[in-house]
Amino acid sequence: MSFPLDIDGGYGAIATAGNHHHLIDIAPDANMGTAPGTTDGGAAPVGGDGGNEKWLRKLTSATVNTAVLRDLISRTPMLWYLGERSGTIFRPCARRERVEALHAVRAVAIGPFHRGDRGLPFSEDAKLPFMRYLQDQCGLDVDGYVAVLCRERDRLRDEFSGDGADAAAAGTLDDEKKFLEMLLLDCCFVLVVSMMLSKTGTGDDADSVARAASINRDYFILHMAVAQHADDIKLDMLVLENQVPFAAVKLLAASCPGLRLRHSVEELVLGCFDDICPKRLHRAGDAAAAASEFHHVLHVFHWSRVPKDKYCVLSTPRKLLKIKKESERLFPCAMELRRSAVWFRQASSSSCGDLDMRFWRHPASPVAVMSVPCFHVHEYSAAVLHNLVAFEKHFYWAHGACVTAHVARMEGLVRCPQDAAMLRKRGVLASTRSTDADLVALFRELGDETVGARLPDEYGEMLDAVARHRGRRVSDWCGGFVLHFFPSPWVAVSLAAAVALIFVPSVLQTVYTMLGYFKSS
Repeated sequence: MSFPLDIDGGYGAIATAGNHHHLIDIAPDANMGTAPGTTDGGAAPVGGDGGNEKWLRKLTSATVNTAVLRDLISRTPMLWYLGERSGTIFRPCARRERVEALHAVRAVAIGPFHRGDRGLPFSEDAKLPFMRYLQDQCGLDVDGYVAVLCRERDRLRDEFSGDGADAAAAGTLDDEKKFLEMLLLDCCFVLVVSMMLSKTGTGDDADSVARAASINRDYFILHMAVAQHADDIKLDMLVLENQVPFAAVKLLAASCPGLRLRHSVEELVLGCFDDICPKRLHRAGDAAAAASEFHHVLHVFHWSRVPKDKYCVLSTPRKLLKIKKESERLFPCAMELRRSAVWFRQASSSSCGDLDMRFWRHPASPVAVMSVPCFHVHEYSAAVLHNLVAFEKHFYWAHGACVTAHVARMEGLVRCPQDAAMLRKRGVLASTRSTDADLVALFRELGDETVGARLPDEYGEMLDAVARHRGRRVSDWCGGFVLHFFPSPWVAVSLAAAVALIFVPSVLQTVYTMLGYFKSS
């Protein structure tokens, strides 16, 4: 389906999300605005009596139809992307200063937006040996690859959005020579680095440069240079604006006849991030069935971390529409839930991943259980989560809002150091370098990015279930009783020991007395 966007009768590019929720097809259709047998503006009458000409002309006018559709788009938040470019690689505007630092690159600029950054270990000239390596060891046909990029230039260019771009980035995007040079060097860098850092497969099943070609002096130099900055490079590859179209990387791999990978390019790239939290939930072996096309590396990473067929945002949940205040959207903190007899249990991340929590209660029981996978917080966690939330904030209609929902839940659960300490004891939070106060500040900062964001049905349903449970008096009584009389496990152990010391000797004395009586009689 396509919609006319020009009120003067022209028809703009229309974005249509496919069933796979990953591809936006730009397909102008000049026949949409005017139905067969109708006219536009003040053209000749369509038919009927002369007295019907005026109102019938108005009903069948393509200009009026276009104006109505434009108004519907402006009043329908889910259709905001129809009036804009479909670029998936962009620099978000109006970011706060502290957030801006989390989107900075550390080692390498990929794409046009950080090309002018100074002091990076891998400059544009430093990417040339990576291209040369593919030529010598993998048989890269540079001329053929550039010819393919030329044919696909318009489609690849549409993956970039010029909004928020500086003069240098805009110049790179608009100049064909600079644009093709950028794609060539950056794709070579991404592919070779992925083969160097990927942990995909083991032994003979591994996809690595060492297996793809002989180890020579050039390879040794490149590998040592990459290994020195490996952690920073991997984080740079997960920055939203520091991307190149993934289709260009796959075209590069196809242009290397000597590169015989045992796994897909998607799986090869994902192997670089096996040590990055949140942990991987999906393997890219079924990527073709899950999505016909990935936009960039961050998109592949996001897909591998979120549950399938969950956390989709098709409309604003009715439960959230009823909430008038932003504060009412917050989850109760962990200590408040504990007072309402909600027990926290560590869930297995192998089945639900690191970003999926569940709330369960039985109608006849005063106790509820919140199952939460262990969330490991590292020094890089803030940067990775910020970029994932930024990706979902702009493309929730196609890729869901799992990370946004999880961050919103964790912000509510961890509001004070006592909450963080309690969740640590329950195995829900884990961090070796962050204090409880640091964890509170982290989730508060992340939560600021979710204000006003679209949240999925699962968030509203869990929020509603928690509110119903907290509204039961028996749950408050049970939680208060446990907190008052059993504030820690040691209290329960001490009470059990006291009961044993009092009653066990009495029971034993009674048994021995009865045995002596039976023997004497």
